[in-house]
Amino acid sequence: MKTSIISKNLLFIFCLLTLQTAFSQIGKASKVELPDSYEFDYIYKLKMTHKKGDITFDYYLNEDESYFGFNSEEMSKSGSDSEIFMVMDSDLQITAMFMEMMGKKVVQKTKLKASDISSNDDMSDYSFTEIDSKTINGYECEGYVTENDKMKITFYITDDVPVSLSSAFASNSKNLPKGLDADIMKKYTENGLMMEMIYEDKKKSKNNMTMECVGLEETDFSIDTTKYGSMLSAFGG
Repeated sequence: MKTSIISKNLLFIFCLLTLQTAFSQIGKASKVELPDSYEFDYIYKLKMTHKKGDITFDYYLNEDESYFGFNSEEMSKSGSDSEIFMVMDSDLQITAMFMEMMGKKVVQKTKLKASDISSNDDMSDYSFTEIDSKTINGYECEGYVTENDKMKITFYITDDVPVSLSSAFASNSKNLPKGLDADIMKKYTENGLMMEMIYEDKKKSKNNMTMECVGLEETDFSIDTTKYGSMLSAFGG
Protein backbone atom coordinates (compact mmCIF):
# COMPACT_ATOMS: atom_id res chain seq x y z
CA MET A 1 0.00 0.00 0.00
CA LYS A 2 1.51 3.27 -1.11
CA THR A 3 1.66 6.04 1.48
CA SER A 4 -0.19 9.13 0.26
CA ILE A 5 0.57 12.81 0.66
CA ILE A 6 -2.49 13.12 2.90
CA SER A 7 -1.18 10.58 5.38
CA LYS A 8 2.18 12.34 5.44
CA ASN A 9 1.14 15.95 5.61
CA LEU A 10 -2.32 16.06 7.12
CA LEU A 11 -2.94 13.16 9.40
CA PHE A 12 -0.05 10.86 9.50
CA ILE A 13 -2.64 8.20 8.92
CA PHE A 14 -0.35 5.27 8.55
CA CYS A 15 2.22 4.50 11.19
CA LEU A 16 3.62 2.19 8.52
CA LEU A 17 5.54 5.19 7.25
CA THR A 18 7.41 5.29 10.52
CA LEU A 19 8.11 1.58 10.42
CA GLN A 20 9.38 1.79 6.86
CA THR A 21 11.59 4.76 7.65
CA ALA A 22 12.82 3.50 10.97
CA PHE A 23 13.88 0.00 10.02
CA SER A 24 15.27 0.49 6.51
CA GLN A 25 18.95 1.29 6.14
CA ILE A 26 18.80 4.33 3.89
CA GLY A 27 22.28 5.68 4.39
CA LYS A 28 25.12 6.32 6.79
CA ALA A 29 24.46 8.95 9.44
CA SER A 30 27.11 8.16 12.02
CA LYS A 31 28.69 11.63 11.75
CA VAL A 32 25.46 13.50 12.46
CA GLU A 33 25.63 15.10 15.91
CA LEU A 34 22.47 14.68 17.95
CA PRO A 35 21.16 17.30 20.38
CA ASP A 36 21.98 16.56 24.02
CA SER A 37 18.40 15.52 24.64
CA TYR A 38 15.04 14.89 23.05
CA GLU A 39 12.17 16.07 25.23
CA PHE A 40 8.48 15.28 24.91
CA ASP A 41 5.24 16.83 26.21
CA TYR A 42 2.58 14.36 25.06
CA ILE A 43 2.05 10.69 24.28
CA TYR A 44 -0.32 10.09 21.37
CA LYS A 45 -1.61 6.50 21.48
CA LEU A 46 -2.79 5.09 18.17
CA LYS A 47 -4.47 1.67 18.04
CA MET A 48 -4.50 -0.22 14.76
CA THR A 49 -7.10 -2.96 14.31
CA HIS A 50 -6.57 -5.44 11.49
CA LYS A 51 -7.82 -8.89 10.57
CA LYS A 52 -4.62 -10.34 12.03
CA GLY A 53 -4.95 -8.55 15.36
CA ASP A 54 -4.53 -5.27 17.21
CA ILE A 55 -1.43 -3.24 17.99
CA THR A 56 -0.99 0.09 19.75
CA PHE A 57 1.72 2.57 18.78
CA ASP A 58 2.89 5.35 21.09
CA TYR A 59 4.03 8.59 19.50
CA TYR A 60 5.91 11.06 21.73
CA LEU A 61 5.37 14.68 20.71
CA ASN A 62 6.75 18.09 21.63
CA GLU A 63 4.65 21.24 21.25
CA ASP A 64 7.59 23.30 19.97
CA GLU A 65 9.63 20.76 18.00
CA SER A 66 9.20 18.98 14.67
CA TYR A 67 10.84 15.73 15.82
CA PHE A 68 8.82 12.94 17.37
CA GLY A 69 9.50 9.72 19.25
CA PHE A 70 7.95 6.34 18.65
CA ASN A 71 7.72 2.92 20.23
CA SER A 72 5.42 -0.04 20.79
CA GLU A 73 5.53 -3.24 22.77
CA GLU A 74 6.13 -5.15 19.54
CA MET A 75 9.41 -3.30 19.00
CA SER A 76 10.84 -4.63 22.26
CA LYS A 77 9.83 -8.27 21.97
CA SER A 78 13.20 -9.41 20.67
CA GLY A 79 14.48 -9.75 24.22
CA SER A 80 12.97 -9.64 27.67
CA ASP A 81 15.34 -6.91 28.84
CA SER A 82 15.65 -4.95 25.60
CA GLU A 83 14.14 -1.53 25.10
CA ILE A 84 13.91 0.30 21.80
CA PHE A 85 12.87 3.90 21.25
CA MET A 86 12.85 5.63 17.89
CA VAL A 87 13.20 9.34 17.16
CA MET A 88 12.54 10.84 13.74
CA ASP A 89 14.27 14.21 13.45
CA SER A 90 13.28 15.96 10.23
CA ASP A 91 15.59 18.92 10.88
CA LEU A 92 18.64 16.64 11.00
CA GLN A 93 17.03 14.34 8.40
CA ILE A 94 17.71 11.21 10.43
CA THR A 95 16.03 8.53 12.45
CA ALA A 96 17.78 7.50 15.66
CA MET A 97 17.15 4.12 17.27
CA PHE A 98 18.00 4.15 20.99
CA MET A 99 18.44 0.73 22.60
CA GLU A 100 20.29 -1.31 25.16
CA MET A 101 22.69 -3.93 23.84
CA MET A 102 24.89 -6.17 25.96
CA GLY A 103 24.25 -3.97 28.97
CA LYS A 104 25.22 -0.78 27.12
CA LYS A 105 23.15 2.08 25.80
CA VAL A 106 23.66 2.49 22.07
CA VAL A 107 22.14 4.51 19.26
CA GLN A 108 21.88 3.63 15.58
CA LYS A 109 21.42 6.65 13.29
CA THR A 110 19.94 6.32 9.81
CA LYS A 111 19.90 9.03 7.16
CA LEU A 112 16.53 9.93 5.68
CA LYS A 113 15.97 10.43 2.00
CA ALA A 114 14.29 13.64 0.93
CA SER A 115 11.32 11.61 -0.28
CA ASP A 116 10.71 10.38 3.27
CA ILE A 117 9.98 13.88 4.53
CA SER A 118 8.34 15.33 1.43
CA SER A 119 5.91 13.55 -0.84
CA ASN A 120 5.69 13.80 -4.60
CA ASP A 121 2.98 11.14 -4.86
CA ASP A 122 0.48 11.82 -7.62
CA MET A 123 -3.01 11.66 -6.14
CA SER A 124 -4.79 13.37 -8.99
CA ASP A 125 -7.05 10.33 -9.44
CA TYR A 126 -8.35 10.59 -5.86
CA SER A 127 -11.46 12.49 -4.85
CA PHE A 128 -11.64 14.38 -1.57
CA THR A 129 -14.85 15.32 0.21
CA GLU A 130 -15.84 16.66 3.62
CA ILE A 131 -18.35 14.64 5.67
CA ASP A 132 -20.20 15.21 8.94
CA SER A 133 -18.11 15.93 12.00
CA LYS A 134 -18.30 13.96 15.25
CA THR A 135 -16.88 13.88 18.77
CA ILE A 136 -14.19 11.28 19.50
CA ASN A 137 -12.55 10.91 22.91
CA GLY A 138 -13.96 14.29 23.87
CA TYR A 139 -12.47 16.07 20.83
CA GLU A 140 -14.53 17.73 18.12
CA CYS A 141 -13.36 16.22 14.85
CA GLU A 142 -13.95 17.13 11.22
CA GLY A 143 -14.55 14.24 8.85
CA TYR A 144 -13.16 13.64 5.37
CA VAL A 145 -13.17 10.92 2.73
CA THR A 146 -10.60 10.41 0.03
CA GLU A 147 -10.87 7.60 -2.50
CA ASN A 148 -10.17 6.28 -5.96
CA ASP A 149 -11.14 3.04 -7.68
CA LYS A 150 -8.76 1.03 -5.47
CA MET A 151 -9.22 2.35 -1.94
CA LYS A 152 -11.35 4.49 0.32
CA ILE A 153 -10.09 6.26 3.44
CA THR A 154 -12.46 7.86 5.93
CA PHE A 155 -10.82 9.89 8.65
CA TYR A 156 -11.60 12.27 11.47
CA ILE A 157 -9.11 14.90 12.56
CA THR A 158 -9.10 17.57 15.25
CA ASP A 159 -7.19 20.81 15.68
CA ASP A 160 -8.31 21.12 19.30
CA VAL A 161 -4.89 19.88 20.46
CA PRO A 162 -1.55 21.61 21.15
CA VAL A 163 0.55 19.18 19.10
CA SER A 164 0.75 17.70 15.62
CA LEU A 165 2.58 14.99 13.72
CA SER A 166 2.23 16.79 10.40
CA SER A 167 4.89 19.38 11.26
CA ALA A 168 7.52 16.68 10.93
CA PHE A 169 7.01 16.64 7.18
CA ALA A 170 7.36 19.21 4.46
CA SER A 171 4.14 20.02 2.67
CA ASN A 172 3.85 19.53 -1.07
CA SER A 173 0.86 21.07 -2.81
CA LYS A 174 1.42 19.37 -6.15
CA ASN A 175 -0.79 16.55 -7.42
CA LEU A 176 -3.33 16.85 -4.61
CA PRO A 177 -6.62 14.91 -4.68
CA LYS A 178 -9.48 16.55 -6.51
CA GLY A 179 -11.40 18.72 -4.08
CA LEU A 180 -8.65 19.10 -1.49
CA ASP A 181 -8.08 22.71 -0.55
CA ALA A 182 -4.47 23.51 0.37
CA ASP A 183 -5.84 25.60 3.24
CA ILE A 184 -7.08 22.41 4.88
CA MET A 185 -3.54 21.05 4.91
CA LYS A 186 -2.25 24.29 6.38
CA LYS A 187 -4.93 24.26 9.07
CA TYR A 188 -3.71 21.02 10.63
CA THR A 189 0.03 21.52 10.29
CA GLU A 190 0.66 23.18 13.66
CA ASN A 191 -2.19 21.67 15.66
CA GLY A 192 -3.82 18.55 14.29
CA LEU A 193 -4.13 14.87 15.10
CA MET A 194 -6.11 12.07 13.55
CA MET A 195 -8.63 10.62 16.00
CA GLU A 196 -9.99 7.87 13.75
CA MET A 197 -9.31 6.36 10.33
CA ILE A 198 -11.06 3.61 8.40
CA TYR A 199 -9.12 2.16 5.47
CA GLU A 200 -10.99 0.08 2.89
CA ASP A 201 -9.25 -1.79 0.09
CA LYS A 202 -11.79 -2.13 -2.71
CA LYS A 203 -9.87 -5.01 -4.28
CA LYS A 204 -8.71 -6.99 -1.23
CA SER A 205 -10.84 -6.71 1.89
CA LYS A 206 -8.19 -8.58 3.91
CA ASN A 207 -6.18 -5.33 3.85
CA ASN A 208 -8.94 -3.35 5.56
CA MET A 209 -7.99 -1.74 8.86
CA THR A 210 -9.04 0.90 11.33
CA MET A 211 -6.90 3.21 13.41
CA GLU A 212 -8.11 5.20 16.39
CA CYS A 213 -6.61 7.46 18.99
CA VAL A 214 -7.06 5.77 22.36
CA GLY A 215 -5.25 8.39 24.40
CA LEU A 216 -3.49 11.75 24.40
CA GLU A 217 -1.59 12.15 27.66
CA GLU A 218 0.85 14.68 29.02
CA THR A 219 4.35 13.42 29.81
CA ASP A 220 7.76 14.71 30.84
CA PHE A 221 9.65 11.88 29.15
CA SER A 222 13.05 12.66 27.64
CA ILE A 223 16.03 10.89 26.09
CA ASP A 224 19.50 11.95 27.24
CA THR A 225 21.45 11.25 24.06
CA THR A 226 24.83 11.84 25.76
CA LYS A 227 24.43 8.49 27.53
CA TYR A 228 24.26 6.55 24.29
CA GLY A 229 27.30 5.36 22.37
CA SER A 230 27.69 3.96 18.87
CA MET A 231 26.77 0.42 17.92
CA LEU A 232 30.48 -0.46 17.89
CA SER A 233 30.77 0.48 21.57
CA ALA A 234 28.57 -2.47 22.47
CA PHE A 235 31.29 -4.72 21.08
CA GLY A 236 34.14 -2.86 22.74
CA GLY A 237 34.85 -0.66 19.72
